[in-house]
Amino acid sequence: MKRLFLALAFATITTSAAAQTPAPQPAPAPPPEYPIVRVGVLSYLQYSSELENRDGYNSFDMTRAYLNVNGQLSDRFRFRFTPDIRRVTDGSLAGSLTVRVKYGFLQMDNVMKPGSWVRFGLAQTPWLDFEESVNRYRVQGTMFSEREGLIPGSADFGAGYFSPLPKNYGEFHVGVYNGEGFTQAEANKYKSLQGRLTVRPLPGRGLANYFRISGFYSKGWYAEDRPRDVGIVMAHYEHPHLVATVESVHATESPLTLPPGDIQRSGWSTFIEPRQGPLGWAGIFRFDSYDPNDDAVDNSHHRVIGGVAYWLAWNRARLGLVATIEQVDYEVNDGRADENRILLQTHIEF
Repeated sequence: MKRLFLALAFATITTSAAAQTPAPQPAPAPPPEYPIVRVGVLSYLQYSSELENRDGYNSFDMTRAYLNVNGQLSDRFRFRFTPDIRRVTDGSLAGSLTVRVKYGFLQMDNVMKPGSWVRFGLAQTPWLDFEESVNRYRVQGTMFSEREGLIPGSADFGAGYFSPLPKNYGEFHVGVYNGEGFTQAEANKYKSLQGRLTVRPLPGRGLANYFRISGFYSKGWYAEDRPRDVGIVMAHYEHPHLVATVESVHATESPLTLPPGDIQRSGWSTFIEPRQGPLGWAGIFRFDSYDPNDDAVDNSHHRVIGGVAYWLAWNRARLGLVATIEQVDYEVNDGRADENRILLQTHIEF
């Protein structure tokens, strides 16, 4: 019995000591080895066939191809360089596929608050890249304000600041840019001041959480006393099974190609996408109405786009198969022939 008692006492003491010994802490993860560089591709392939005018013209084409090079220089600095491959339809290279730079900027993260950043160089301007994040069918064609020539592309040379609002109430993005877009060099000393504010009125309130309102304004000049101003207001609902937008656009312009005098332009657009979710089947409907001169009569045009899409994904890769019919009707004084075409397109991204 004495030996049994001593053995039990020894076991109890040993167990107690083991329980009081803290478990070894896992070794801290080694710091990343900068720079970290990732390369990706985004391309749009299509077949188009004219159903009205142009004598039934049809073609296979690659409408856009990006080679995205993203680099992390440190925990706060990163860069992006993106060549853009597209078909040139004017000048001595008419019909050729050419390469030009779409993005090339340095970014500093967490400026003044987490989630914010400053970009310097050739970067996204506040509106179009944001709208394309809501309407994922850039493969079908450009967004409303770009298609009507009110915003010269989704990128420009300049500097911008982005920051989220507190408690998931939204975000804002402001910047100063050349104003000519990424395809043109600066023409003079005048710049474009641009800003977007997006507000989520009821964050975390069930279905109301998916509703946001965005406003955008660009104050620019073609030259002295030649305004180049664009304002946009858009309401958008972004549920996993339904995306819908309604936007109104107003612009005041005095292009150098026309006699002095302000021209008022206006229009509106709506986009609806019922879908299974981020992947699977989706329906597409879009309607645009645009008046290039509010003072002129019978010079507006209307665009209707309808079709279906199917989306797939594998890890970091995404594939969209899109089929649409596009109809554009021009009023009498516009001077252009109506358009009607079928588009079969692929969105390839990895």
